[in-house]
Amino acid sequence: MEKIIGVLAGMAIGSAQVIYLVNGLQKKVTPSVLSWFGWAFLMGTSLVSQVIAKGWQWSMTGILCSTAGCIAIAAVAFFSGNYSFKRRDWWFLLAGLGCVGVYLGSANPWVTTIFAIVADALLGIPTIVKAYRDPASERSAAWVLGTVSSTLALVICVGHDVIYVLFPAYLWVFNAGMVGLTRRRGRSRPD
Repeated sequence: MEKIIGVLAGMAIGSAQVIYLVNGLQKKVTPSVLSWFGWAFLMGTSLVSQVIAKGWQWSMTGILCSTAGCIAIAAVAFFSGNYSFKRRDWWFLLAGLGCVGVYLGSANPWVTTIFAIVADALLGIPTIVKAYRDPASERSAAWVLGTVSSTLALVICVGHDVIYVLFPAYLWVFNAGMVGLTRRRGRSRPD
């Protein structure tokens, strides 16, 4: 059953990434390029470290699809010139990469999990701020599919230690929060 749910979660997040990529190409959304490059690095690092530690597991399908999608979104946004970039974004990227360094350097699973969540959240701040200030700039069905994928990942976690629930729960909160932020009506707010 985990295999089926893992594949469904991967399909949901993969579909979300494709939708967001197409939205970017159509200029319906304006990706924060440093957030997406940072997420690609974080997800890729997480995937490689998990495969090295445990071997391939179907629950990693979503992380694999997310890594590929983040790389594609960041690259297409950058090369098409349709991306958001603020100077302050560098600070969030550096702080996120610092957390990735702690994540890589620690053998404690609680430390690595907490720092992975903190790194992801820091990398997401430019996207969250942009969605708050200009909801239309991030409005995409991709966030709904991200929430679905996170929900499926949480289903896989039933019966496992609480540490396995933390990152999918965080992703659920992030994606559901983005759905809420981007569905708001309202005018753009200045930086």
